[in-house]
Amino acid sequence: MSLSLLALGAFLATTPQSTSPATQPLVQDLDPPKIGSLRIDQHGNGRATVTWSTDDVSFGWAEYGQGLRPATRVSDPRIGRDHSVQLHGLTPNAVYGLRVHSGDAARNVSSTDRMTFRSGGAVTGNGFEVAGRMRAWFPLTISFPGPMADERDANPNPFLDYRLQVEFTGPDGNTVSVPGFFDGDGSGGSAGRVWRVRFAPHLGGAWSFVARFRKGVDVAIDLSPGAGTPASFDATSGTFEIHPRDPEAEGFYRWGKLLYVSDHYLEFYDGPRFLKGGTNSPENLLAFAGFDNTIDQGGRPDVGLDLGLHRFEPHLQDWGAEQYGGLGTFQDPLFRSRDTHVDAKGLVGALNYLASVHVNSLFFLTMNLGGDGWEVSPFVGYARTAFDKTHYDVSKLAQWNQIFEHAARLGISVQVVLAENEPENRNWLDDGQLGRERKLFYREMVARFGHIPAIKWNIAEECEYPIALVAEFAGYIRDLDPYDHPVGFHVNLLPTTGESQQYDDVLGDVRFQTNSLQAIPNTASDLMELWREKSAEAGRKWVVEFDEQLRGLTDANASELRKLQLYDTLFSGGHIEWYSGYFDLPLGGDLNLEDFRTREEMWNYTWHARKILEEHVPFWLMEPMDELVEGESLAYGGAEVLAIPNYFYLGYFPDASLRGTIDLRHTRRHFRARWYNPRTGEFEGPPGPVIGGTRIAIPPAPRDPGEDWVFLLVPSSL
Repeated sequence: MSLSLLALGAFLATTPQSTSPATQPLVQDLDPPKIGSLRIDQHGNGRATVTWSTDDVSFGWAEYGQGLRPATRVSDPRIGRDHSVQLHGLTPNAVYGLRVHSGDAARNVSSTDRMTFRSGGAVTGNGFEVAGRMRAWFPLTISFPGPMADERDANPNPFLDYRLQVEFTGPDGNTVSVPGFFDGDGSGGSAGRVWRVRFAPHLGGAWSFVARFRKGVDVAIDLSPGAGTPASFDATSGTFEIHPRDPEAEGFYRWGKLLYVSDHYLEFYDGPRFLKGGTNSPENLLAFAGFDNTIDQGGRPDVGLDLGLHRFEPHLQDWGAEQYGGLGTFQDPLFRSRDTHVDAKGLVGALNYLASVHVNSLFFLTMNLGGDGWEVSPFVGYARTAFDKTHYDVSKLAQWNQIFEHAARLGISVQVVLAENEPENRNWLDDGQLGRERKLFYREMVARFGHIPAIKWNIAEECEYPIALVAEFAGYIRDLDPYDHPVGFHVNLLPTTGESQQYDDVLGDVRFQTNSLQAIPNTASDLMELWREKSAEAGRKWVVEFDEQLRGLTDANASELRKLQLYDTLFSGGHIEWYSGYFDLPLGGDLNLEDFRTREEMWNYTWHARKILEEHVPFWLMEPMDELVEGESLAYGGAEVLAIPNYFYLGYFPDASLRGTIDLRHTRRHFRARWYNPRTGEFEGPPGPVIGGTRIAIPPAPRDPGEDWVFLLVPSSL
């Protein structure tokens, strides 16, 4: 008898059966349980753990082996929604095949396709557990058995009165000090003795580590290495092997960390420059009913969401779909709130959809108490008490981490906004100062999520903190963050001149790498160019981002905003996220957007704009040079030009009925001219020859001259 039939028989034997026709279901269950959150954690020493979840109660088993047909079978003895099996006897650094199966009481069985993984190398030492994909840039978790604690303990407080810091030394001899955290029982339970660190190694080869575990009042927020006293597993050390970077890995894991490189564009450690085209809404993305202990506190009762929380039900269809899930050895996350019993499919499906239309950035708050929404919180409670503000919900934060890691594998960066404009939110922690509550908040965010490859720390939305405090906040985050992720802050509505005293006061400050603008749409071009120029003159070029426009994107105004703002921003050397305004459902907006397809027209337009920059020109070397074009239509502000004189020229014409001339007097080069349609993302018409040495008349667009077009000149030799 096959294993599947044996397992099914064992499962049915534990399930009450009835022979009475009257008690049989009227509709037979024909749907097998859907498999999600599939993960392979390597432990070295010939061992690995395979975990997965199903959307219904099921039994499960796995098959693994080195051949094309995995031959070794191991069953999960539990029946439920969460499954785990142990693999033993693995040859180090060998390639294995794996299939996972789950079945339900109605004899429906689902199976994954065969996938492969490379087994981990040897792990030496004891008193710790190493788990992960054991490959460069993928998250690695080391768990230590420490003092028994509960997330609600007061004395000692496991978040404040213990500090885990792990020093990793790589094959290049460099050392990275990474903060760790208390993780309950390690499986979402609030009580236990599991203390963890998450780390993203940047190189393949032999790594070693030493854990520094200290105890003392408020030791967690003390940056001094000698603070507190050694405790429990302090000085535990070990080694492990990491496989080299996988250039075919999913999403950002193929390229690694997104870095500030003293330029107007961020760059992946092992990959290309990054051009942002994302969504700014909903800012309360994490107010999701599928997370544990997520409860609306009545901040905005008019949003129209059930219990004031997102469910993203229009995107249930996008969870587990073939075009999104099943990448590598990971599949779509699947968990459920222990409070609402809503599962993760809606939010995960929303991310899958956004990735499918090339949205590559999210903007969201990790704490909005006292702000607009009053539902997003990492704490165990929502009261404005010292207790609630210094105790963290370990199961909720583990679920957040699944979402952030899934975004990374989809190629979506995360802009983590750490405070809101409203005074009560701004002052929720330490009455607005940098004290024990805020320092702990920053530490928990960095320790739990700093391993995410493409993350930006945004000090505050519509920032109203005194600028000296903003700089102090940024400095503390940078001292905590071993990865040097970019830091910036969002400003309140800028005047049409674009001037900001807040930004002026931190120009050239090494604690900031990026800004985050709020303004009216028709100022985009001037704002991008102003802050590129001012930051460059101060000796520290900023990544200039237009993150909130005071004209919300709807399902009807994408064409106008394309002409008014999209190309003005990107063709002026900036980056963009789209704000969705305040609208009732079903359209939704900044606090209640449920269906991202309502803005699909703009997602497509943004991708078309990014595509010509990313695939046809070295955009990171180009400069705004609108002055090269004269005599064009001035509709929507006239032409936007990016250029490398003598090499590449890109001109956007919002109204191509009058195009004027382009100045090529400084070059004798021969060029090839093309027209690109911003509405379709395709080139149209045959290429035409252009010779420099004079000011040339820009030829007519292939069709629809009253519409917008992009004119491209590239050297004929290319």
